[in-house]
Amino acid sequence: MLTHEARLRFLFWINGFGFMLLCLFVTPTSATAPHFKVAAPALADKSSTPKSVAIPETKAKPIAPAANVKSPSLSVSRDQRPKLIRNGKVKVSEREMELLARLVYAESRGEPYEGQVAIAAVVLNRVASSEFPNSVREVIFAPNAFSPVNGDSLSQKTNESARKAVQDAVNGKDPTNGSLYFFNPDTATSKWIWSRPQTVVIGNHRFAK
Repeated sequence: MLTHEARLRFLFWINGFGFMLLCLFVTPTSATAPHFKVAAPALADKSSTPKSVAIPETKAKPIAPAANVKSPSLSVSRDQRPKLIRNGKVKVSEREMELLARLVYAESRGEPYEGQVAIAAVVLNRVASSEFPNSVREVIFAPNAFSPVNGDSLSQKTNESARKAVQDAVNGKDPTNGSLYFFNPDTATSKWIWSRPQTVVIGNHRFAK
């Protein structure tokens, strides 16, 4: 007969062997490893999308022109280059000065130099007066203003003395004391001119206002 201790060992062995058989038959042989679903990456929330950051505009500083760059010069004709005279009352271009010299030459040949300046001064006094046109050319070519003028033409002849006389008149010299008229008493045919108050006599001409 088995001892009590031997019986216990036998039962323990039988129980262990039975448990192993139970596990062998009960565990499914076709079991597969569990599958795990891989979640797709979540779509980015539109609201969380970083917005573009507005970059503040910076005003470009104006580029200073180069010091050595010259602006293009504009060509100006002689008629467009005025010369200020008579305290700013009359403007005369270089071409008008030449035209006035031609009139002085035609009206004062044989007259003293002071008489030439006087004739130029009369023309400039008319330009400054509200009773006459406001340019040298218009005064010279006004109808019946000066006998050497034939319509809109005037002799091209002049000389250095006449040009110098015009320059002196332009610079403000006026031996006529502001006269607007002159005439030769030996050849004048107009009675009206004798009615004007006379200011001075220079050479063969009398000057009047």
